[in-house]
Amino acid sequence: MTATTTRTTAHEGAAGRVEVHGLHKSFGTLEVLRDVDLTFEPGTVTVVLGPSGSGKSTLLRAINHLEKVDAGFVTVDGDLVGYRRRHSRRGGRRGDVLQELKEREILGQRTRIGFVFQGFNLFPHLTVLENVVEAPLSAQRRPRAEVEPEARELLSRVGLADKAAARPRQLSGGQQQRVAIARALALRPRVLLFDEPTSALDPELVGEVLEVIKDVASTGTTLVVVTHEIGFAREVADNVVFMDGGVVVEQGPPAEVLSRPRHARTRAFLDKVL
Repeated sequence: MTATTTRTTAHEGAAGRVEVHGLHKSFGTLEVLRDVDLTFEPGTVTVVLGPSGSGKSTLLRAINHLEKVDAGFVTVDGDLVGYRRRHSRRGGRRGDVLQELKEREILGQRTRIGFVFQGFNLFPHLTVLENVVEAPLSAQRRPRAEVEPEARELLSRVGLADKAAARPRQLSGGQQQRVAIARALALRPRVLLFDEPTSALDPELVGEVLEVIKDVASTGTTLVVVTHEIGFAREVADNVVFMDGGVVVEQGPPAEVLSRPRHARTRAFLDKVL
């Protein structure tokens, strides 16, 4: 299953190709991902839709190894996320097994896979600017002289240049989420994951955050967005994935999935949210 439309921008080449192979994940007896296979091509925007409990957020968390899966694996640009292949010989037969990386190595991989949470997750004791520069300084060991001007430029881009010295508690929810997006972009990720980025916001603040995500989409970074904002999906997405019960029910261009869904389960979901 592949998102095939790729954006052409000045940033082309910075986007990552994500491949999800046979993911299974259970919490106790509840199976939340069941043999999920997906490919997100470089520079595409994919919106993942589905009812609560369909596995959407677990899928995102598995992509950057915030959630360990029971079977299957994820690659970004061909590199395994969270694991390395190790040659093994058992019962006289040779094969490959997956060995989990050390936490330091996993954290290094996550600098290429940005994540924007629905709950903002800003550091309350740091200023807005400090929130944005913290990860490039600590995780990427980049010099402050390089990082801080980029951070200020990102804050300007999300409309918050005048809030650099503010604390998160002094901002609205929409402003906090825009800081979170700037913070994710500061790592120069090849892939950016959004987990229901507007669900914690008051309705009047949703539009300002979606406008920032639209701007990010225009840069050519590979985006995977879990959201119920159907209008956003129609306007911005190259590919829409509908999940239910831990499986991919159908996927394709927005005009097909949202206007002419093939599966009854997709039609029933859209009838409720449109």
